Amino acid sequence: MSGKTRYIIELANKLKHDTMEVLEEITTARGKKLQLLKGDLTKIPESHKVDVLVLSAYPNDYIPTPSSLIGALFSAGLSVSALARDKEIDLRMQFHCWLSKEINFQNIRRVLCFEPTERWNPYSLIAGIFQSIMPFTITHSIKTVAMPLVLTGDQGYSSLEVVKELVKTCLFWLDNDSSLEVIKIVERGGFKIDLLSEAFKSQKLIYNQQIGNINKYDFFISYSRKNANHAHAIEKKLSSKFKVFFDTQSIDVGTNWLGKINTSLKSSERFIVCISPDYLDSKMCRYEYLFCNLKFINQGDDYVLPVYLYNADLPFEMQVLNFYDAREGLSHKIDDFCGKLIEKYEG
Repeated sequence: MSGKTRYIIELANKLKHDTMEVLEEITTARGKKLQLLKGDLTKIPESHKVDVLVLSAYPNDYIPTPSSLIGALFSAGLSVSALARDKEIDLRMQFHCWLSKEINFQNIRRVLCFEPTERWNPYSLIAGIFQSIMPFTITHSIKTVAMPLVLTGDQGYSSLEVVKELVKTCLFWLDNDSSLEVIKIVERGGFKIDLLSEAFKSQKLIYNQQIGNINKYDFFISYSRKNANHAHAIEKKLSSKFKVFFDTQSIDVGTNWLGKINTSLKSSERFIVCISPDYLDSKMCRYEYLFCNLKFINQGDDYVLPVYLYNADLPFEMQVLNFYDAREGLSHKIDDFCGKLIEKYEG
């Protein structure tokens, strides 16, 4: 057999197994990519290999049902149950997820399993999925991620509700300071592909129109609603001099709050983090802080301005911050904090 004939046969075999087709793609201002692919997540070709495959499950439930990705993986020779018994890292208490050890399966390096303990609304769950992924982009060099239209299989959430928010949230996290470079949303076909395709086209237009719309807010105040009186005092002091994002003032009734939070985080220059036990207990606060932490890691502490409202058992990533101490909710300390910000950043 000649070398040319062998090359043609090898190329034909490669194309035969390269079963994923890119239907839509959005490239962010940072050159990162969100892709919609038609294909089979249990047969990822080398040209689309990923660091992590994301799937969702009920807590400790890895039964391979016919309609689930867990079931499809099991039929293809990968047991999620076996991976769960020998995890790389278990963050279910903190982020409702665990990460598998490295595997050698169909161009997938690891599996990340998201296991929410409550049946939240789809927006909270999508926020939770990315809250699960992002810490590993730092600790495990995750750059490429694949996922199905999550939450719409056995968990039964509405595809219409999930599609639009998933596409927008993927773009938000790609377009920030994380090392994440490519997210692939993969479905075999049918109405889910049609819904995703329309969402991609719509979001591409919106995204291109929004490029350059930065620094809309001078400060974003991240706080627990249980500490609203202190956060509102900060907002009141600063809003006379600066444009401040404060959710109860800045989000209209009926607005999709996750979309507005993402857009406002992205278009804010600096972030005031109101630390307290209630802040640490809040899912949404932890989501906002994840963005702030990436900003701190990549741009320094001038962009993340923590004020310590009430004594709390701080996680490591907060212990390294240079916070302003206003414990235990001392109003004159909060006033002093605002005064220092005005003095430093006015003009």
